[in-house]
Amino acid sequence: MKLVFLRNLIRDTKRLKIIIICALVLLESTVLIGAAFDPVPSASIGIIGGADGPTSVYISGVGSKKLQKLINDLLTRNADEPYRPDNEEPGREEVPGAEKPIEQEERDNTGADLPEATEQQRKEAAEKGLLILINKQNPVDKDYKPEDLVPIEKYYAADRSKAARYMRKEAAQQFYKLVEAAAEEGYELVMTTAYRSYDFQQILWNNYVANEGEAAASRFSARPGQSEHQSGLAVDVSSPSVDYSLTETFCKTEEGIWLAQNAHRFGFIIRFPEGKESITGYLYEPWHIRYVGEPVATEIYAKDLTLEEYLELYGLI
Repeated sequence: MKLVFLRNLIRDTKRLKIIIICALVLLESTVLIGAAFDPVPSASIGIIGGADGPTSVYISGVGSKKLQKLINDLLTRNADEPYRPDNEEPGREEVPGAEKPIEQEERDNTGADLPEATEQQRKEAAEKGLLILINKQNPVDKDYKPEDLVPIEKYYAADRSKAARYMRKEAAQQFYKLVEAAAEEGYELVMTTAYRSYDFQQILWNNYVANEGEAAASRFSARPGQSEHQSGLAVDVSSPSVDYSLTETFCKTEEGIWLAQNAHRFGFIIRFPEGKESITGYLYEPWHIRYVGEPVATEIYAKDLTLEEYLELYGLI
């Protein structure tokens, strides 16, 4: 449902509670019917109120947060007061085609209007080692270890290896900012693993090969020396909505969608995007983000590139 459509429909309507009651009854009926065919329905509704109509509405399910906020705002406002969303100033009407503030929730995420990194910005990122390419064709030595690794002291899954709670200093600082920005919008993201040494990766690889076979393992796991995690710039993130697991379904959660659309603002890219397996060498991993710095990350996001494609585009490999 388009929230803008709902907002415009009821902007000047005084009997909002009657409309909301009718709409919720219809929606609840749909959910109950769906539950008859699906024992685990994708949404649920709760209504609290009395004779004058509902005073609070609780809605669960993907995409429900913004809708619940809108409905509860409408329930608690004065009936004679025209509805005005949080980001609309008094006396200001929306004009079709008018420029929208970049901070607004319903912003366009096409990336078409995002800036390219300058040559100087790419040079600085390369000099800081942020554009290091580690893949099947470009392994690093067994002894390679960044000098500026720092421990991740918050926003991590407590049941995962402490040895993997390290990132390069700049990447760690930006990771904190990313998680905190997500939290401000109601999304919880945590780190499951970040830095891995060569020996750590060797253990993981051996286990995957033993269980899956070498051919299958090579599609989703890196051999030692070929893992981006050894750079200290990569981090795997997850959320409670998928029980802190690393699964492709993360991309369909509100947290996963937010991450895909906003990681570049903090210098991160989705390192192994969908549909680019032939380039990256690995299956789609919506949880795996890699720090390259904000200017480069923004350009990669805007142009829908992989790191390999970006480096080749500018002759950096």
